[in-house]
Amino acid sequence: MKTQLFAAAAVLAVAVSAPAFAQNVGSIGAAVNYNDVKATGIDADGTSAKVDANVAIPTGAWTVTLNGNVSVSDNDISDETVASTAAHATTLVAGDTVRVGGFAALSRPSNDTLWAVGAEASKYFDKVTLTGLAAYGQSNDLDADLWSVRADARYFVSDDFRLDAGVGYANIDPKAFSSADVWDVNVGGEYKFANTGWSTFAKYTHTESDDLANLNAEAVKVGFRYTFGGSLKTRDRSGADLIDADTLFGLGVR
Repeated sequence: MKTQLFAAAAVLAVAVSAPAFAQNVGSIGAAVNYNDVKATGIDADGTSAKVDANVAIPTGAWTVTLNGNVSVSDNDISDETVASTAAHATTLVAGDTVRVGGFAALSRPSNDTLWAVGAEASKYFDKVTLTGLAAYGQSNDLDADLWSVRADARYFVSDDFRLDAGVGYANIDPKAFSSADVWDVNVGGEYKFANTGWSTFAKYTHTESDDLANLNAEAVKVGFRYTFGGSLKTRDRSGADLIDADTLFGLGVR
């Protein structure tokens, strides 16, 4: 519980202090998640709430991106509070059209600690951003090694209207039983209202695994967000929208 409270305080600290730095770009958001999970012996659904914050801080040739979130569930799937945080260090190359770097992430469900490290890259076109990453992590509770690769595409209809699509693969390799492959795909978008910092967003994710108790899960997230430092496209190109710990391995609350 102390870890969760600390992470919640960190999210709020980023949310309160980040706008004070005019050169920084980031956002503060809140969402409601609906999850429907089917697996061997399981058929459950429920909602949860999530708050998050992120900020990109330029430091010369490098950009430091910090993000954190707290999800609270009390339903048939879970009654946990999950706190997550990540730190990224990236730099622009190839005429500022490619962002490369690495990250470290930590997620703290009630009964587990999951950490991860990885490498990431983004390619910027006029209206499209393509991203990819590879990550390795460990789950203390499962005593498992975790591997993941992910790719996403973002299309900017305008600077303040974005459509998203992505795919991810993860391998979970516990020492106590056989490894499992997990796949997920997602689509979504975000629209920022003219002359304001406020936007609304939605995301749908499908996750499945033949190895993990025939898992088949659907998740829908809707919410609102306040962006500081520019448009949605500015936020994307600044490095503020890099991945958080929740979505690295295709598991957990979205």
